[in-house]
Amino acid sequence: MFTPQAKSASANDEGFTLVEVVVSIIVLALIALALLPLLIQGIKQSAQAAAIASAVQLANSQVDLARAQATTCTAVTATPAVTVSSTATYRGVPLVVTKTVGACPTPTPSATAPGTIPFTATVTRSDTGETLATVSTKILVTGG
Repeated sequence: MFTPQAKSASANDEGFTLVEVVVSIIVLALIALALLPLLIQGIKQSAQAAAIASAVQLANSQVDLARAQATTCTAVTATPAVTVSSTATYRGVPLVVTKTVGACPTPTPSATAPGTIPFTATVTRSDTGETLATVSTKILVTGG
């Protein structure tokens, strides 16, 4: 008499078992957790680089403003410093610009004699006091 035998699992079954899928998900999660601090550090450095780039641009604009008014030494010293609030487009970083104007050239017999004065624009964070950018130059003035 013929008796049917139970069908045995063949050695070449294709596909993954549920256990293999769960193990692979756990391994991928551990790798992602290991790389998470790198991602966070990269985002922080990107924000810091953007704040520095904005600070340099702001300092350069202060120098350009002083150069535009460089007809006389008193016009350069009267150039107002710019204060940028945290609501500006500098990624929420509150920036303050301060300027330092050197001594005017010594008076000469001619009131229109050209000379140079040192000019420095410094940008700091008002929340931490950290200096982000300093731009120094000499500005040509035509008279006192």
